[in-house]
Amino acid sequence: MHMKINLTRMTADAMQLTEEVTTRWTSRIAGSPACLACGDYLLDTFTRDYDGAEKQEFKVHPASFLGYMKICVVLYFIALIAFLFHQLLVAAVVSSIPIIITVTHFFYFKEVIDFLYPEKLGQNIMGTIEPSGEVKRQVIISGHHDSAHIFNFLENDPDSFGRKTQLSIGGIFGLAIATWLTWSLSLMGISILIPYYGFAAVFVFLSIYVYQLWHFHDEQGTPGAGDNMICTAIAMEVGKHFKSIKGDPSGLKHTRIIVTSWDAEEAGLRGARAYVKANKQELHDVKTYNFNLECMYDHAELGFLTSDLNSFVPMSSQMVDECVDVAASIGYSMKKNPFPLLAGGTDAAEFAKAGIEATTLAAMSWTERGEGIAYHTTSDTIDAVDPIAVSRSIETAIHYIRRKDEQITA
Repeated sequence: MHMKINLTRMTADAMQLTEEVTTRWTSRIAGSPACLACGDYLLDTFTRDYDGAEKQEFKVHPASFLGYMKICVVLYFIALIAFLFHQLLVAAVVSSIPIIITVTHFFYFKEVIDFLYPEKLGQNIMGTIEPSGEVKRQVIISGHHDSAHIFNFLENDPDSFGRKTQLSIGGIFGLAIATWLTWSLSLMGISILIPYYGFAAVFVFLSIYVYQLWHFHDEQGTPGAGDNMICTAIAMEVGKHFKSIKGDPSGLKHTRIIVTSWDAEEAGLRGARAYVKANKQELHDVKTYNFNLECMYDHAELGFLTSDLNSFVPMSSQMVDECVDVAASIGYSMKKNPFPLLAGGTDAAEFAKAGIEATTLAAMSWTERGEGIAYHTTSDTIDAVDPIAVSRSIETAIHYIRRKDEQITA
């Protein structure tokens, strides 16, 4: 059935809301008064625009997510000093701790050190549009309204971002490998003189890069227009569209829409995790799909994630294929992108981990970090948002939801 979609107006409205929010609350770190106020503002808007709206509060330790880097820096230097003073076993044990923290806390986003940091309040905002008939499936379309800390590496010298992060993490992992190897060789009575001095020189040099992790981020947050307020605004426009045609022949018959703005995505996906944990049974009682949105910077990069969370969590290949097919049916060629290691994760990962079909539509290269980048910098204002990416994302999401409903009707 033909749908009338005023993409020009919807795109303009999404851009206007994003500009309003990011101008009013220029930094929205999870747990901050600004982020909580933004959530309350969104709740009022959801209450006005949808069939129902609610706020889910949860506890979060936002400072832990990037704070682990400082722990790793301290332990690295303790291990390096022990190594230089020939305390090989001490160096090996201490140097292993940063690896354990990095793998569990950052690679897999586990909450292993959260208890070391202050507890804050987070809040997810949800709005529901019910179908005209019995609910047989539901689509959660989502963005997040918290903003990231400013990444000093990207803010000050984006061209060196990859080199600095790779060398610093390489130093942390390499020191542990070198110390265990050297200690093992010494136990076997093998001369360690040459490897010892070679390792010492290498890791003293790499300590320059490891130390820079101490200053990896600023305490202040970005404006967070492209990452990720615009995506909450896109989700809101999609919800408003289906609300406006509810009861019409083109309205949804059996598909519930849950428009969601997560909090604490930039603190390790804690908001989406809290939601899935609190609603896991309901998410399985009704067939659920999570159509997540991220980083609307460049329409040429529009694509759906095939993996998430540093590529350790697979997305639903069936959903990705269908989303790409839907985009093609309306004239858009969209990519299928694996999520690279060290790039972090998106909220869709929390749904995929729980067995819910999910993917994220993003309009950004996950590997290129060059001059003029807005991602996680003070340049992430409304001027960085690509309106073509916004328009195509709105249209693709609407047509995807329509197709899911027509499959039931058929």
